[in-house]
Amino acid sequence: MRHHPPGQSPAPRGPQPGSLRCRRVSLTLLLGVVGLGMLPWSGCKSTLDNLDVSNILGPAGRRAKQQAEEAQGGRQIAELEGHSEFEEAKSEFETHQYAEARKKLHKLVKKYKDKPIEEDAMFYRAEADYRLEKYAKAQDGYEELLKKHPSSRYLETATQRLYDIALGWLGYPKNAAEVELAHFAKVGSEHGIDTNPDTQIPADVWFPINVTNRRKPIFDPEGRALECLRSVWMNDPTGPLADDALLIHAVHRLRSGDYIEADRDFATIREQYADREVAMAAYVLGAHASLLAYQGANYDGKQLEEARQLTQSALRLFPEAPQKKKLENDLARIDSELANRDWEIGQYHLRRGEKSAAAFYYESLVKTSPESQRAEEAREKLVQLGPNHAAGLLPKPIYETEVVTVSAEEPAAEDPPAKAPIRQKTAPRPQ
Repeated sequence: MRHHPPGQSPAPRGPQPGSLRCRRVSLTLLLGVVGLGMLPWSGCKSTLDNLDVSNILGPAGRRAKQQAEEAQGGRQIAELEGHSEFEEAKSEFETHQYAEARKKLHKLVKKYKDKPIEEDAMFYRAEADYRLEKYAKAQDGYEELLKKHPSSRYLETATQRLYDIALGWLGYPKNAAEVELAHFAKVGSEHGIDTNPDTQIPADVWFPINVTNRRKPIFDPEGRALECLRSVWMNDPTGPLADDALLIHAVHRLRSGDYIEADRDFATIREQYADREVAMAAYVLGAHASLLAYQGANYDGKQLEEARQLTQSALRLFPEAPQKKKLENDLARIDSELANRDWEIGQYHLRRGEKSAAAFYYESLVKTSPESQRAEEAREKLVQLGPNHAAGLLPKPIYETEVVTVSAEEPAAEDPPAKAPIRQKTAPRPQ
């Protein structure tokens, strides 16, 4: 604690009139005042100067505002600029004069851009296209509305329309519960599912050009339908149709043979909608898609490992699922594929004379799939290789004291040419 001479008060702690700190503070304040006074003359203007955030609301805010307005007797639409013109167009719409109404609504969208009435005009313009069965234009209109007004009061109606358009363009496919899941529960495997007519994509859906159906886009009707489903999910992810739209999107990818994209869609469903009815389908069909995405022993095995983990999760989370037998069969198939993969990689290294690398994969095979047929063959190879090349993965190595000549199998067609086996001389046994 600082002490002061008797009879004197302590010096004030703030800046003193003659101090250096006081002069700095005064200079800073002076420069600030001068700077503010020169702003109008400087020509410099911030992009945030005229930003008004008072009317920016999220989905919940917009709904609350709408409810408050309805409680007070409805929106004061009569005060909106362009109201009389909008009411005239809306009157024609309500009397089923959709073509005339559409023309007027389109002009209103252009004339009153960024005005409050624009949202109403955009929605009814898209509705007019929908009633005229010009679904491609309707899709564009609804998506433009949701892009410009993401929390629009017409959100639920717009997403419902996009959902219906997508189903129509895809030919109203049967859902997975009636086809894939029912087949897996009955048969216990995927055998025969690829010949089921309900899993086939019709030609008028996948063919990239449409010249026969005026209700569909001329180009890429399949892609446009999938865009509609994605729009439903992305614009209203917590809405009642979001999980169904994403599931239909995933199942269509699965039936088209696009297993990687289907696997990603099912993963999104598992992450975002774990508490909805679609969760079990996302696990069962996701495990199926992940397994089908595996391309064989000559490709990356990450997909196979993921399929194994997903299948195990499905069995753990849904032990009473009707598709349990199919999941168990898939798990055995995955184990067999993993064993075969280690065997093929071991054989490849053995043909190259890389015996330690080959022993590593043989030991991995014996450790992870000890009951498989390949495991027995791997044990024989390890005995032939001997302890000098042991990888140390097994708790009890399987080796003989004598090193036996190693012979590799004939290489597969897609593998590099095998080198001639090098025969090793073995030391004679002591008598």
